[in-house]
Amino acid sequence: MFFVTGFFFGVLLVIGTAARQMTGVHLRIAVNHEPPIFSIIRNPANESSVRYSGFTKDAFEILSNLLGFTYSFVEVTPTMVKNKGSIDAAMIHQLLGKTADIDGRLISPTAERLAYMDFTLAISVLNFAIIQPMPNIYNRFMAPIKPFQSTVWYMIFVAFGATVIFLSVIMKCTGSNKLVPIQVKSRVVSETVWYTFSVLVAQGGYFPSSRLSLRFIAGSWCLVAVVLVYAYNGTLISHVSLPKYEPIVNNWGDLAANKNLRVTAQRGSLSANIILNSKTGSLKTLGDSLRRHPEDLLVSLPGELDRILHSGCCAYVAVKRLGELIVHGSMMAHGECKLTIGKELDYSQVWTFGVAKNFPHLSSINIGIQWMRQSGLLTRIGKTYLKPIDKCLGSSAARPKKSQLTLNDLAGAFTVIFGLGCLFSILVFLLELLVLYLVTKTSPSPVAEITQ
Repeated sequence: MFFVTGFFFGVLLVIGTAARQMTGVHLRIAVNHEPPIFSIIRNPANESSVRYSGFTKDAFEILSNLLGFTYSFVEVTPTMVKNKGSIDAAMIHQLLGKTADIDGRLISPTAERLAYMDFTLAISVLNFAIIQPMPNIYNRFMAPIKPFQSTVWYMIFVAFGATVIFLSVIMKCTGSNKLVPIQVKSRVVSETVWYTFSVLVAQGGYFPSSRLSLRFIAGSWCLVAVVLVYAYNGTLISHVSLPKYEPIVNNWGDLAANKNLRVTAQRGSLSANIILNSKTGSLKTLGDSLRRHPEDLLVSLPGELDRILHSGCCAYVAVKRLGELIVHGSMMAHGECKLTIGKELDYSQVWTFGVAKNFPHLSSINIGIQWMRQSGLLTRIGKTYLKPIDKCLGSSAARPKKSQLTLNDLAGAFTVIFGLGCLFSILVFLLELLVLYLVTKTSPSPVAEITQ
């Protein structure tokens, strides 16, 4: 109870200290049209009529009500961005030229930037992720062989051949029965091949023998066929009816090894600097790609990122929150998932507002931001611009709906045919030969009758 009371007392103290501290101050905030992060909407009938929306607008609206200042937006145009080489460079130029007081685009503090500008308290800390074209669906032409791994198919052929050989050898050596004479070798083999194949494809078949040794192996093969047919049919349905996507690019190594995607990043961004300054491993490989293709360092002109991502050539590295907005925008524009996003990478980025060097009201702005964080307003504003993209997420869209059956899964079935079927058939066959030998030795006349 004491803790809760102390917390609220602290919040009220902060509000009381900060409230209306900047009355009469007017701030100029540099902004760039980057929907949905920040949008500059002009009335087609009246170009001077402009409306602003986005995270920066909502945040500074609350800060202005709390601290008592007024504000206006200074637009950084695409021409300025192109001339300076990146959005951040154009924004910073506004601060250095004293045409703006605050960089309204969230920016990351670096040692180099601290030399000529200051930063507010952190607004958020976000991990990078890889935004990429939605992976292609695997070709279904090979669907009939997809249910089983190659080792399972090999074992099916081996088991099929072994069954045919055992049936043929036993039939040739013992004859079918007393009523059916011993057949020629080619006919015996053809009958056993056809019977074995008919059972395997669940068509059944007539087998002209009632010998116990043949029943063991034929019965074992029937049992194996039942297991294989049901396992095959169940898995085949999922491979034919449910889409299975190619793997999602989830980390630096995946992206460096991918032959179809090049890395792309915003020129001057933290992600681009990390990649370009790396000297070893996957990041160096990606940096070499950017050096070979400097056009992949984007200036972020209107439509540039959308064009390059939907061309299918590249994957874009940015903070995950921004990636989710990009994926949602694409989904709304095209009516389907054209883009997806991988898992969070092991690099993060601190987002703050940049201000002019020695900005006199930095402490007041920081008090306001701290109050917004403690009250949950920053989180609430951020959630306003979060959009549902679950069906386009890599973790669900590209997850295989049904994996191939492995040899481990079907080991029991092959144990039946090789263990129970073949071994018992050999044992019974040898017992039959032993009985036949004993009968022949003790009773010559019946044996003579049989041989005739």
